[in-house]
Amino acid sequence: MSRRSQPQQNSQSQRPQPPSQSRSNNNSNNNYNNRYEPTDGDDDEIEYNAQHRLLLDQFTKRRIISTETLKKLVMTVNRITQVNISLDDYINSLNSKIMEVGLQIKILNTDGINDYILTNLKPDECARYATHYSGDELKFFKLILKMFIESRVGLKKNDILTLGRDELKIKLSDADNLFRKFAEDGWLRLSASKSFTTLTNRALSDMAPLLDGIPNCALCHTICVLLEDESVQCPNEDCAVMHSHCAEGWFKANKNKCPSCSTRMDF
Repeated sequence: MSRRSQPQQNSQSQRPQPPSQSRSNNNSNNNYNNRYEPTDGDDDEIEYNAQHRLLLDQFTKRRIISTETLKKLVMTVNRITQVNISLDDYINSLNSKIMEVGLQIKILNTDGINDYILTNLKPDECARYATHYSGDELKFFKLILKMFIESRVGLKKNDILTLGRDELKIKLSDADNLFRKFAEDGWLRLSASKSFTTLTNRALSDMAPLLDGIPNCALCHTICVLLEDESVQCPNEDCAVMHSHCAEGWFKANKNKCPSCSTRMDF
């Protein structure tokens, strides 16, 4: 289970409202920065041309692109097509088009490092990312997702292998091979301490419509898997949960107070 901080005072101050989305977007530790979502009327202001299609092609091939790499791609596309369009304008323009088909480019921040990721917004489209898996492989992956949602925490590898054996009646060795395949394909990863298995950023992004049972970080408002070494919980039941890297910046600026109830927390 995730690390639950101990309160440093017995009485709680009056509950303020949780931080607004605008505050979280100003926080450098946001996991997903949604400032590129188009507003009404953007289609009339932003043109969508060949250079945008070139950049979108890179996103469909790579899925996740680092900021450094994306800046180089933008420079290359601008040079080839003889235009001068900023990275932000490219993302705005692309999102104004691809959101119509259930996709969106978002900023993914992990431990202060920004990447751009092409994300899926429709539950019905999740399956198309796994069309190269067999029926039994898909069943196993869905069981793993269900297990994550029900537990809301990282899982031990042995628990996942046992799940395959008990539910699908497959050998532990076969379950282990499937586990390795999901990891190699970028769906599963080890936690920071190597103690737990959890979903990768790609899985959290693409499968987000299916992960309603997992809480959101109180600061960046994106999915927060409750890992002991990657998340922080308010000691008050059913209160805030946060990514550790989000909490670090918040606590420094707010004297270790919970963003939801202002209880002081150890961190």
